Amino acid sequence: MTTGHGRSPSSVRCWPEDPAAHRALLDYFERLPADPAAEQTTSSLLNGRGLDFTGSDLSGLDLLGAELSESTMNRVPLIDADLYTGWLAGARLQGADLSSADLRKVQGRGCDARYARLRQADMQRADFAHSDFREADLRGALLQRAIFSGADLRDADLRECVFGRTRLSGARIGGCLVDGASGLVVGPVDVGVDSPALLDGPDLQAWFVSHGAHEVEVRQAT
Repeated sequence: MTTGHGRSPSSVRCWPEDPAAHRALLDYFERLPADPAAEQTTSSLLNGRGLDFTGSDLSGLDLLGAELSESTMNRVPLIDADLYTGWLAGARLQGADLSSADLRKVQGRGCDARYARLRQADMQRADFAHSDFREADLRGALLQRAIFSGADLRDADLRECVFGRTRLSGARIGGCLVDGASGLVVGPVDVGVDSPALLDGPDLQAWFVSHGAHEVEVRQAT
């Protein structure tokens, strides 16, 4: 969470095509405290639940704690946006660009982030259990204590990611690029591409090593 993000209508690079989403953003900026250090209340957070943000560019905005569950944000740029403690549960994020975004402690269970770009995103302690990240680009993302249990990460780019007690229990990672990834993961994990292949413990660690992730450590779930 930082104070250098956009906090006014003039900071919006491109507005949503849908009038309801446009209005929600305007209302949000009207309620947002002028002082970035001021404590925000629930009423001052963006409420975009279920709204369609297609056509917008929300890059660089202060969207701390935003409620965007079940919203449509396919192909929406959110580069360097501050979504700390926000809600993206069930959101449609296909092809969205969240590179360098602050996604710490985001609740994103069940979201559809296929083909999304999350390079260098800070996803520490975020919950993306049972989400779809097929062919997503998470290169260099910070994933310490993030939850991806039951998520589909097949063919995703996880190169140079930093794990740290990252929960991949039941996740599918077949076809993933993991070169240079490091840190601790919790299995078991399905590494199969066309058919299930569940690995854990030394076998899973050997899989990471064979795919260029020599610094990944595996801990079996207790």
